[in-house]
Amino acid sequence: MAAVVEIGGHPPTQADFHSAIAERSDRWYSACLKITRNPDLAADAVQDALLNAWRKREQFASSSRLDTWIHRIAINAALNLLRKSRPGVFEALETDVEDQSDHPDQVLQDYELENHLAASLARLSEVERVCFVLKHLEQWRVREISEEIGTNEGRVKQAVFRAVQKLRVDMQHLKRTEL
Repeated sequence: MAAVVEIGGHPPTQADFHSAIAERSDRWYSACLKITRNPDLAADAVQDALLNAWRKREQFASSSRLDTWIHRIAINAALNLLRKSRPGVFEALETDVEDQSDHPDQVLQDYELENHLAASLARLSEVERVCFVLKHLEQWRVREISEEIGTNEGRVKQAVFRAVQKLRVDMQHLKRTEL
């Protein structure tokens, strides 16, 4: 996997970018779609991220993974496009659970879980959805989220807490009774 290998003191090459795109572009698009909830904006965000990453490849920290660096740029691009399309308001988010199983029963369960989670996320407020996705699905720190969306850390923590509480209630019927 060339995209996850340390580049080693030099800017990433075109081949490094191609490898990262081949391996991770679906993940970047999925993350952007969760934020924008618009396939066109998500695709634009990924394209913007790739162009920005290429232009700024000299700034790439060789101790990082190229795909992770581009992923972060893509998330920021999605947030910027969202701000431009609806100033002051965040869009609802959707989820896209990746299928990592070949067993038909597991595929069906994953699909049902994806649908339940998407419906539950759609019932959250925009701020709750964005904060939840960035914190729990994208693994951002509270400070990073607050800086990115322009609010204080307390508001982010409250939004994440409310989102988790609402999701627990909304999805409690999915608890497995079999062990």
